[in-house]
Amino acid sequence: MEEEQKLKKEDKENLKTPRTPSRGLSAALYKTSAKKSKNTSEPVNQPSMVEEYFEAHGSSKVLTSDRTLERLHTPKLDRETLVRLLEGKPSCYSKEIQQLHNNHRTHFSKWMLQLQLGFSVLVYGLGSKKALLEDFRVTHLSQEIHLVVNGFFPSITLKSILNALTCEVLEHQGSFRTPSDQIQFITQTLKDNLHVYLLIHNIDGPMLRGEKTQSALGQLASLPSLHLVASLDHINAPLVWDQFKLSQFNWLWWECVTFQHYAEETSYENSLLVQQTGALALSSLTHVLRSLTPNARGIFKLLVKFQLENKDNPSYTGAHTFRTLLEIFSVVEVSIFIQCHNSGADGVEYLTVAVDARTLMDFLENEEVD
Repeated sequence: MEEEQKLKKEDKENLKTPRTPSRGLSAALYKTSAKKSKNTSEPVNQPSMVEEYFEAHGSSKVLTSDRTLERLHTPKLDRETLVRLLEGKPSCYSKEIQQLHNNHRTHFSKWMLQLQLGFSVLVYGLGSKKALLEDFRVTHLSQEIHLVVNGFFPSITLKSILNALTCEVLEHQGSFRTPSDQIQFITQTLKDNLHVYLLIHNIDGPMLRGEKTQSALGQLASLPSLHLVASLDHINAPLVWDQFKLSQFNWLWWECVTFQHYAEETSYENSLLVQQTGALALSSLTHVLRSLTPNARGIFKLLVKFQLENKDNPSYTGAHTFRTLLEIFSVVEVSIFIQCHNSGADGVEYLTVAVDARTLMDFLENEEVD
């Protein structure tokens, strides 16, 4: 009896004082929040997190900075002043850049050997390669017959390259009907004892990317007596060559990272920091029209004069064109400056010269002096 009474007292004390679970038991057992029943529905008018996000950010105004180059108190510099200021501040990595240049110079003898074996040398990499190829020309091609082509020049054409080969290198007097006839003449004239080296800066230039130009250069590169050295800068430039053109060029790719500035390559591009004087467009326009026939130049002058006479007329949309004018101006070079568009409900085609009036006036003055 006494033992039963003691057990009952212990049970009553255990009920009064709650026990704390052990550390292991408390880690294994924890209370979770009760799950909502499927029948309980959320309030209809309560917005979701996505709606709250767009409500918070949709009403806020987008702030843009009005600090543009036009608001600068200092006027824009001309190109000569900009080049002089940039040359006065040399690069802090000039020693490393010169060391890279010297490392690439050690491969010049390999380039000459590969050219003699029938390959074409193509240099690529970050930085301008013009100084490197010029160094190669001076050291290894000065005693050879060679031709230098600046592919970044805005008025360079396939015709000018072929004319330089036939007239200056092969000393041919006369003209050719088509570029194919000119390439055929070069193929028949070049002999095994006469080797010509063709050095092209920026073979991926804007004026050399065309299908016909690359096909013609590939035919020249496939000649045994003509050796091609070129540079490449555009990241997508290899896309212009298919398997057939690659077999004609027979490239050997050389990675030549120079970290040099693209000073000459970008000298013909427009810049927001440089005051545009129209000298580049005037020079390009003059060089391009020199390659046209006298009749085409005369028609182009009439178009320029007509556009200048009506420059203050707000209803002027362009000169009416005929099919003969389109055939005359269908060459690639002139299409840079002339725009053909439809105007009005009648669908009549009109021609306009996409050059400012000041440059056109300077062009006419230079033509009259000449």
